Amino acid sequence: MSIGVGIVGFGAAGRQHVTALEGLDEAHVAAVLEQDTAIDTGHLPRLSSWQELLSDQHIALVALCLPPGGRAELAVQALDAGKAVLLEKPPAVSVTEIDRITAAARRAGMPVGVMLQHRMRLPATTSSAKWALPAVTAVLEVARFRPPAHFRGAGWRSDPASALGGIAAHLGVHYLDLACQLLGRPRAVRLAPARELAPGIDTRVTGHIEFRSGATLAFTMTAESPARSERLQLFGPEGSLSVVDGTVTTQVGETEHVVPARPTAELRRRVYQEMADAVATGQSPPRCHLEGARPITEILSTIAQRTKFEA
Repeated sequence: MSIGVGIVGFGAAGRQHVTALEGLDEAHVAAVLEQDTAIDTGHLPRLSSWQELLSDQHIALVALCLPPGGRAELAVQALDAGKAVLLEKPPAVSVTEIDRITAAARRAGMPVGVMLQHRMRLPATTSSAKWALPAVTAVLEVARFRPPAHFRGAGWRSDPASALGGIAAHLGVHYLDLACQLLGRPRAVRLAPARELAPGIDTRVTGHIEFRSGATLAFTMTAESPARSERLQLFGPEGSLSVVDGTVTTQVGETEHVVPARPTAELRRRVYQEMADAVATGQSPPRCHLEGARPITEILSTIAQRTKFEA
């Protein structure tokens, strides 16, 4: 049975969700809620209010394609109304918000997922037990150019309370999350001085993370270079793992295994397949679950506050 999805917000993320749902047997767009009347939602059914969405019996899953700030409250309301929830990334602005959403999900008995679709790049055989070790060290670089106008103006991207930051929260988040899936929760986060276009809106972030496992990660992310690179490399006693522009390569001894990069729309589609199964079974989705976003939330909130984090 195909579940109905209510898309909340029809900006770039909302349109990406619609594309991911096209032709999917397990789920379909039931309706769109977009408050900006200047935004055209095309042929898709359009709702007039949040309350109308919550009372719509054809909607089983609410996809919150909105800025991070304020998203947690809507997630809790949707769960209390008996809807499953899919959060865009980053899912929350603090671990406290993660806890609130998790508690509401338990009360409602409904699953919550996160559109951190790059998790789907990791092979199922890639166990965190192989990498969450004191001897493992990792390096992350993300370079994606964004003109200053991208972060300036009257929109939410220039408001740190809504955006939770700049390059780190909205581009670095994907590969930082992959690192967390493999290395675990952070014990300490230390930052070099960042560059900002506006207070709280970073365009360059560099730092070092020590994980509770003892593994370490050095990272740098920039929106100021015309070069484009997304690279995560892990080095451990058993071998290495790298994710370079979506291609995953593992090497143990002389054995190398390569998983080619998959289109991002395909990865989003797999998240929706997981969520449809989760709605049907009442279980947490196996890979895109909210609890797995706790480490990345700790890191991003530390970057946003420009403080040193130590658990």
